[in-house]
Amino acid sequence: MKVSDYMDQLQVMAKNLEGRDFGFRPDNVYQKGNGENREIIGRLLDSLMLPGSGLENKEALKALYEKSREGKACMLLVEHYSNFDYPCLFRLMEKDAELGPEVASTLLPIQGMKLSEGNPVTAAFSNSYDTIVIYPSRSIDKVEDEDEKRKIREISVPINIAAIKELTHKKHSGHIITVFPAGTRYRPWDPGSRKGVREIYSYLKTFDYLCFVSINGNTLLPSREEAMEKDEPTRDIMTFTFSEPVSAKAFRKEAAAEVPEGEDPKQHVVDKVMDTLFAMHEENEPARLEKRKALDA
Repeated sequence: MKVSDYMDQLQVMAKNLEGRDFGFRPDNVYQKGNGENREIIGRLLDSLMLPGSGLENKEALKALYEKSREGKACMLLVEHYSNFDYPCLFRLMEKDAELGPEVASTLLPIQGMKLSEGNPVTAAFSNSYDTIVIYPSRSIDKVEDEDEKRKIREISVPINIAAIKELTHKKHSGHIITVFPAGTRYRPWDPGSRKGVREIYSYLKTFDYLCFVSINGNTLLPSREEAMEKDEPTRDIMTFTFSEPVSAKAFRKEAAAEVPEGEDPKQHVVDKVMDTLFAMHEENEPARLEKRKALDA
């Protein structure tokens, strides 16, 4: 299967987005998702997520939700394997009897502009969920020409400043900010795609509580061609596991105390985030594989 195999749904989703302004500026970094498209995606994911899919230790998520309702700044730090990760998480939450749309709607992911300004397939999916849009530093760092880089910064800096202001407001207004610390999907042929981006350290400094979320399973296998429309939808058991809420300050201080001599302390803290997520992933995978084995038998 390919994403393009769902052309009928994609055409409906594209029509639902007609007239939408896809040019991002400082005054529109907060984007409201399209509910009709969100439901179309949800039904698609219902057909891809196999029986046994679900949320593990969701009591931890409920605890984080209660802290966010008290005005605390709360964040999810989530693994990233495919562009269906967040839609799967949202769908499982909104259909969960103990969480439902009330809790799911408090999630607010940070999203790079590329997802929303890319091809129509990518835009149709990414513009279905509420989000705050940023201009990723990783995209700027890839530019070698200094004049071009300067022009990009003239655009990116005001957008990112506006995004930070919006994030500051939202995180104290009952929203759980959702961040993918790798900044990109993990691709087995690119080990660097598992590396956490250094900017995550700045997030850790401005939040009260965080939960780590491991993802086991994948319903959209990435293409080597780096084009979402060529990614491969596949049926799988999807398991999202939440850690207990922890103090962001305490986590940062503990990780900073272990920095080896000569190593970048901020990157070390971010590496600790990625190590924590990977350890959770490895711990949770055997149980998921047993479920998959029983299902395939």
